[in-house]
Amino acid sequence: MKTVIIYGTKSGASRECAQRLGKEIENTTIIDIDQVQPNIEEFTHVIIGAGVRNDKMYKPIRDFLKKNQTDLLSKTIACYLCNSKPKTTEAVIAASIPEAIRAQAIEIVSFGGYKPSWVPVSPENKLKGIDLEKISEFAQHYLEHL
Repeated sequence: MKTVIIYGTKSGASRECAQRLGKEIENTTIIDIDQVQPNIEEFTHVIIGAGVRNDKMYKPIRDFLKKNQTDLLSKTIACYLCNSKPKTTEAVIAASIPEAIRAQAIEIVSFGGYKPSWVPVSPENKLKGIDLEKISEFAQHYLEHL
């Protein structure tokens, strides 16, 4: 059982969340979609994470979901967003994640986030605006489905 966390980020929040999840879920590979085009065939479980800008998930992640939809549907899938506008979360999910993936995902959740003007500049506040408890809950819920 190999898990991959594939994330896309501009401000770094999705990367920080992926790293936190990687510490809570064993045998996990973490991939930045901007650095590596992942081969999901070698994984049985896939977590997709992305930041949100202009009420849509980061474009490289949206493109990845569309391009790999058929392969993803044969995996255990979960998704997370880093979204600073909680009222828009459902609309972002509907606009960014294909319906078949939404239907199959064991969980799709927003960990919160920060606006671009809030981007942390020091290590002490690099997860400012992120709900760390939600990350742990997501990991536990995910592990229960493996």
